[in-house]
Amino acid sequence: MTTIQERIYPGNGQPMELHQLQVAYNQEQDRLVMRATFRNEQKALHEVRAWLTRRILIRLWPGILRALETKITLEQPQAQHAKREIVGMAHEASINDNVRRGGFAAKFEETAQEYPLGTDPLLVTTANFHLKANQPVRIEFIDVAGKRFEIAFSDRVLHGFCKLLQDAASKAQWEVSLAMPGMTDVQPASTTLN
Repeated sequence: MTTIQERIYPGNGQPMELHQLQVAYNQEQDRLVMRATFRNEQKALHEVRAWLTRRILIRLWPGILRALETKITLEQPQAQHAKREIVGMAHEASINDNVRRGGFAAKFEETAQEYPLGTDPLLVTTANFHLKANQPVRIEFIDVAGKRFEIAFSDRVLHGFCKLLQDAASKAQWEVSLAMPGMTDVQPASTTLN
């Protein structure tokens, strides 16, 4: 299994290595549950859980697209006129790379020893984006009580996260459009990003 070299900040400000990311539909709650596991310096597996409602997803998706387009503008200013097309092509290439690496093939590991924000998922009400040129996109997820965690997404992992969101929203039958610019081909279903 490949460990992705991203970072997660589980509310205590200490960066840890992202191990797996999963987004699944929970029919009883009619919400998406996002689970992120990460390893600390001692390599112990920790997990953070969050509920994503239809409402937050509708607000989160345009933010992700803007973040991807803004990265093009920051990192390739000469190509900003084609940023939507570049995002679409990068998404397709990233999904293909994730599939090739087996990124969507492994089951989510249920062996976490620690839950730094508790075992009950946080009900995310706000997502803040932090962008810098040549740096991962950082998304901070915040619940109504102010509990928070932040994940730094490389482009490949952010595109994989987008695919997880698309698949889970489709399963939920929420009838929301989570389209990537310039994408027309149907991609294979995914469940967990490694």
